[in-house]
Amino acid sequence: MKKIIYSLISLILMITLCGCKNNNQDGLYQLPNQSYSQMMSYIIEDKGHTIVIDGGTAEDSEYLFSKIKKMSSNNTVDAWYLTHYHKDHTGALAKYLLENDNSIKIKNIYYNFPKDKWVEQYEPNRYQDYQTITGALKKFENKYIVHQDDTFEYGDVKIKVLRSYNQNITNNAGNNSSSVYKFNIRKTSILFLGDLGVEGGEELLSNSKNEIENIDYVQMAHHGQAGVTENVYRVINPKYCLWPTPDWLWENKEKVYKTDETKKWINKLNVKKNYIVKDGLIHITIK
Repeated sequence: MKKIIYSLISLILMITLCGCKNNNQDGLYQLPNQSYSQMMSYIIEDKGHTIVIDGGTAEDSEYLFSKIKKMSSNNTVDAWYLTHYHKDHTGALAKYLLENDNSIKIKNIYYNFPKDKWVEQYEPNRYQDYQTITGALKKFENKYIVHQDDTFEYGDVKIKVLRSYNQNITNNAGNNSSSVYKFNIRKTSILFLGDLGVEGGEELLSNSKNEIENIDYVQMAHHGQAGVTENVYRVINPKYCLWPTPDWLWENKEKVYKTDETKKWINKLNVKKNYIVKDGLIHITIK
């Protein structure tokens, strides 16, 4: 009888501890770079749903997938959202797909990339990036092209596409092809801008101004430098800023990047906290 009671107590404790572990892992994760390169990689874990945004370079792949395996209760990514085709955003996913690795199940991939000839004409120096990710995606079945105003739901996580690439914006072509995603998790809003540039930012303001006002968390466009204008950030008016910015770009010792300018804009907005990739893995609890 005592053995049965002890076994039941042990079982209850195990269930309780597992439940606590899952709850502790829920939230937004900003992953750090695993090489010198700038990159962008986020995971959202919420009540058993796992969502990835971009994922970083090929060098970030092993670290990213180890985190997914640790967070996901069933080694499954419900949805993978890509902002644009540059390898510092798509390299990890491309590597995984090309290696035919089946250790993680990916249910759906969402993106909207330009046509082959468009990239070849307007951003030939990134054509190889484009070929690598589009070639990898050919090996994957459940992929979907997103368009402005598309919406998706995974439990309490609601996603709306606020912008997808406009073929008529050819200046800063690849960065301005970025899709913009707004995530709402209960009462918390998170805006992912990808590498959106000046022209794409103006289009976003024109078409979706009401949707981007007073956001809780914003991912800083183009790693926090040479992205959207100050006016866009004023409208967003974020409480918190997510900087996919490695140490060398944040410190900007040679003053060749516009990181310092962006910092000044954000300081004017009285942001509560900046979360910066240079500081390592960051876990933000979403209530």
